[in-house]
Amino acid sequence: MRALSTRRRQRGYAVVAAVALTLSVSACTESAASDSAQVESLTVGSTTSLAGVGVRNAISGGKFEDAGLTVSATGIKSGNDAVPQLLSGDLQIAQVDTTTAMQAIEKGIPIKILAAAGVQSTDGADGDPSTGSVLVTPDSDIKTAADLTGRNVGVPAINNQIWMNIQVVVDEAGGDSSQVKFIEIPGPQAVDLLLKGDVDATTASEPLASATVAEGKARLIHSTDIPGGKGEPSSVYIATTEFIAQNPETLKKFVSAVYAGQDEVNKDKELGKKIAVEQLGYKTEQLSQAFILDYGTSAIDPEQLGSVAETAVKYGILGEVPDPATLLADVQ
Repeated sequence: MRALSTRRRQRGYAVVAAVALTLSVSACTESAASDSAQVESLTVGSTTSLAGVGVRNAISGGKFEDAGLTVSATGIKSGNDAVPQLLSGDLQIAQVDTTTAMQAIEKGIPIKILAAAGVQSTDGADGDPSTGSVLVTPDSDIKTAADLTGRNVGVPAINNQIWMNIQVVVDEAGGDSSQVKFIEIPGPQAVDLLLKGDVDATTASEPLASATVAEGKARLIHSTDIPGGKGEPSSVYIATTEFIAQNPETLKKFVSAVYAGQDEVNKDKELGKKIAVEQLGYKTEQLSQAFILDYGTSAIDPEQLGSVAETAVKYGILGEVPDPATLLADVQ
């Protein structure tokens, strides 16, 4: 299974490289912003999980409108879907997990990180709930993260941040992550396949994880937060280097407004649930036990970004640790 994961990673790199090559002519133009009017209407590709609540609160709360911007959010399936849409111009900004952004930049795709979207909400202690969970059936003999060694574990994607974080959690608990057999499972099917016995454990995001545990159908083994990683960016907003160069003032306004909207949710988690109902179509009863994650509210700390990169190198997502400053756009 580890060899299979490597082949999938290599195929993913090849696709990413092909996209970059196809669009390199238009995307490599990084001239300074001209005196012409900058774009003020933005489409943001954002996850439809609770991690996408922050930007949607900024929209519904008028934060972008107050900044003179017209911003809409559209759902995306994954970071791998979002990057091509950025390069084609269908999106101006996209929310992706942090390691996906780093990997794309390492592969030469002309994007940079604008701001933090979600940040790790806990220090990954045993039993602490968070925005992502590793679940097993109630009668499973898996009791700790170390027991995932040698088991089949469902994840939304191989080679993304959740996949990496689970390996960290397993190793920190005394297990051997190289012996975990990861299987890609679309998020909506994660719990169903666990209950059918197709996997020994699975990851689930909120509110699916908390609702399933509350119903007694599953048991929490560990969150997908890594020990000691509280505050590190788990997802980020990205844009192409060309768009950044041409619209620096617009993106400064975006960053300031999205941080203001995300700060409101950090201070009022019930507001986050309200936005999830109104903007993402969740039902109120689905959110009764839901964990609302923390969102970024200030410029990304390069040291924290470097810490994520070091872990990504350790687990084979990146080839080398980049200078964090080269990943970040100057739009604060």
